[in-house]
Amino acid sequence: MRRVVMIGADFAPSSLPNALRLRFLAHHLPEFGWEPVVLTTDPKHYENLVDQENEQLLPESLEVIRTDALPVKLTRKLGLGDIGIRSLWHHWRALSGLCRERKVDLLFISVPPNVPMVLGRLAHGRFGIPYVIDYQDPWVTEFYWSLPKEKRPPKWALAYAMARVLEPFSLRRAGHIVGVSEGTTDGVFARYPWLKHLSATEIPLGGEPDDFEHLRRNPRANQIFNRADGHFHLSYVGAYTVSMNETVRALFEALRVGLGSKPELFSRLRMHFVGTNYAPDAGGISPLKEMAGEMGVAELVEEHPRRVPYLDALQLLLESDALMILGSGEAHYTASKVFPYILARKPLLTIFHEASNIVRILRETESGPVITYNAQSPPETKAGEIALQLERLLLLPQGYQPPTRWEAFEQYTTRAMSARLAQAFDKALA
Repeated sequence: MRRVVMIGADFAPSSLPNALRLRFLAHHLPEFGWEPVVLTTDPKHYENLVDQENEQLLPESLEVIRTDALPVKLTRKLGLGDIGIRSLWHHWRALSGLCRERKVDLLFISVPPNVPMVLGRLAHGRFGIPYVIDYQDPWVTEFYWSLPKEKRPPKWALAYAMARVLEPFSLRRAGHIVGVSEGTTDGVFARYPWLKHLSATEIPLGGEPDDFEHLRRNPRANQIFNRADGHFHLSYVGAYTVSMNETVRALFEALRVGLGSKPELFSRLRMHFVGTNYAPDAGGISPLKEMAGEMGVAELVEEHPRRVPYLDALQLLLESDALMILGSGEAHYTASKVFPYILARKPLLTIFHEASNIVRILRETESGPVITYNAQSPPETKAGEIALQLERLLLLPQGYQPPTRWEAFEQYTTRAMSARLAQAFDKALA
């Protein structure tokens, strides 16, 4: 069996998406001829949520190497908190020792965090080991340049300049590129025409049915709402970015329209936005609640900006009456939450750019209707259609489950994604 070292600064017991992706893929790779070794950071250095129960979801046979990192109390004084940068030197030392002591056939580096991408180039130069880069989000994006300066993220210009230097350096000797969607990797190939000799493999995050089975055996308390309060609970669990503003405004406008036309029906609705901000100190930041207030629907909208542990998030999905999946202004945007949302077997309200692969996935699996927009018909033109879908949800019988085609969903399980990744590894070696 060939050995792959999978590098990710975040890993279980972290609940961040990059930690989940690495766990999902490592879990099933041995079935397809690859022995994974995970190189990550000691959880004591994580700033984000740590849930020890996540480690119960790891296969017993999985080898996990955890390194030290620069303490965040020190680096924050320099304006630096990124776990990928803080652990970079420690990961390089551990990786170098591993490559000298054992046969390593391939490196797999999943980003973000993005800076560890350079480890592939360094290890290739020192040890001649091929490497694969996995994009969960673009590193270089032009989106924020289109916003007014005051709306751009802090230190954006510095981060952008660093990305434009380190990304091409890291990619120059890559053996293959993987991404959660074609749109994500298309931007990489457009920026660097000299990558034309490579191909890319689309590997979405995937859904893990075993996690839901674990939760059904070990249920958790719902700290967000009371299921027995008589309201209809419609939930969004995941990050919010300013690129989603137009979609959220269209949603709130639809809610306002519904309240005006059918107040008795729509007043039952409660929208919950949970884990909207990745920042550790996000407790007092509630942009969606503020937007709802501006649009006159604040009494029906609740925002809990702090991230919740992964298993708590799944519990919320299971206890909600319906779920929302909201797109952004970036056509390539792929919401990885679509897979657990489908596995939760709940009615869906989905508003997405027509070019996103989310639209294709939902239509293939028949998991629910999709409201699409594009440059000619932007989200603000869809408020009426959204209001009709909200009304349809509110009129569904309690406990309704979509008629999902589970045989079509099989290709989107984490096991199927691991099979795709094994094929990508074979290409990198070839």
